Amino acid sequence: MMRKYRILKILTGLLFTFLGIGILTACSAPGVRKAPTSSHVEDTSAVQEDKTLKKEDISNENVMMDTVYGDWHVRVDTVDSKTKVKNSDEFVKKVVVTISKGGKVLFDKKVFTREDFCKGANEEFQVYAVFVPDITNTSVYLPVSICYPETDDGFTVWLALSKDGSSKVYPVPLALDESDMVTSFYVKYIHELQQKPVDKASLLKLARDYGSPKFVEQLTKEGVDVVLPAKVLARKDMKVVPEVELVKGGCLVRFSTSYDNTQPFDSIRVVLKERQVKIYDYMIDKVIH
Repeated sequence: MMRKYRILKILTGLLFTFLGIGILTACSAPGVRKAPTSSHVEDTSAVQEDKTLKKEDISNENVMMDTVYGDWHVRVDTVDSKTKVKNSDEFVKKVVVTISKGGKVLFDKKVFTREDFCKGANEEFQVYAVFVPDITNTSVYLPVSICYPETDDGFTVWLALSKDGSSKVYPVPLALDESDMVTSFYVKYIHELQQKPVDKASLLKLARDYGSPKFVEQLTKEGVDVVLPAKVLARKDMKVVPEVELVKGGCLVRFSTSYDNTQPFDSIRVVLKERQVKIYDYMIDKVIH
């Protein structure tokens, strides 16, 4: 019981940070800015592993979430695999996702393994799915943590599941400060800009979730592209990686072509504003080119 309570605390802390409304107590080594280099942005739609659910899987199925948002119906389960976590009595968990939108099934018990979240993952890592996702008109963003069992040592990813049936894994570098909220915002915003067609309402929803009314007004007046610098917008595929550093007055967001690339090609400044409700910490107030 104590072990389950500890994991719940870890995941709850993760959730607050991912939604930009709390203090991180989740799976990340202190001060780590980068996820492991093997955790590049991965299109999991193309993974060729055998991930068919067997009858024995259903017997140990654990419902993590079953929720409705607008015309989305999202259910997330975990099942134990036959592989044990190294140096642990636990079995490595698989995440099973069932999603429909407008009554159309997009993901039917689609299985994601530890390898999907991190190629060549440490065999001592366990997989944990946080309970509540972030949802727009185009995508469901499911936060997943990969940690040593019964610890808060590991890293995190966003599993983005889109209405076109595609799925991608985005590593989330964490600094354990206000910049983490900005990182999550930019990861999702860039993913939204890769959707065809781009849904402006989804971009504005993210702005409302992570920003102040002043920030939403900036996007409304100057256009949704104002969030990004010119060289990023010039990349038609929008496949860029944001890394965020807390600086005086806000954050500096640098953009690279991959997590392995240490030479950012463009950047933008983000001004933060403290929220009135303390559990919400900070929000984006405006961007400065």
